[in-house]
Parts: sequence; C-alpha cells; structure tokens
Amino acid sequence: MTCPERGRRRNRLEERWSAGAKMNWLVKIVRSLGRGLADLSPDCKTATRLQSKALDRELPLRRRFGLRVHRSFCKWCRRYGKQIDFLRKAAHQHPDQTAEPVRQRLSDQARERIKQSLRANQE
Repeated sequence: MTCPERGRRRNRLEERWSAGAKMNWLVKIVRSLGRGLADLSPDCKTATRLQSKALDRELPLRRRFGLRVHRSFCKWCRRYGKQIDFLRKAAHQHPDQTAEPVRQRLSDQARERIKQSLRANQE
C-alpha cells in the first residue's frame, strides 16, 4: 500500500469515527432527556391522585408539569382527567340535586346480637 492510499483510508476511518461519535453524543442526550422526563412524570396511580388533588388546590409547578407530561403520553389518565372534570362541573351546576347522606341506624335487635357476639368473644 502506498502512502497516499494509506492517508485516504485513514481519512475515511476518521470520518466514520467522528460521525459515530456525533451520533453517540446525540443518543446520550436523547436518553438522558428520556430519563429526566421519566423521573419527572408520575406513574398512573400517582397521576390519578394528583388529578384529584388538583381539583381542590393548585399543585406545585413541578407536579403540574409532570402531570401534564404523563397525560400527554397516557390516554387512560387523560380519560380519567376528563371524567372527573365533567363530574365536578356537573356537581357545581346542580348543587340543589346533590343527595344528602342518609344516616343509617341499626335496629335494636341487630344491636343486641352484636353485643352478645362481642361478649361471647371476650369470654
């Protein structure tokens, strides 16, 4: 192999290496961004809890952003958010139609059976 051929071959190898290094650098950035978003974005269980809390009070900025990121990827949490938003609006539009809790009372016979059962277990 003559010197000019060796030089061309070395240049081709250097070009491949530099292109590979650039791609590797890009891959590292994308991976780190993905990990960062994964750390920021809550799981579905946490996202549903946060959506419920967000109805009552304003969430901190980091939580709001994380929830927004999660909802952009998760259609189930988006649906849940729409459902609880609908329920809240419906309850506020019709406050007169909300049911009062019915106080339930045990009958005297049922109370006596429970008392007897508790006394028997203590002995």
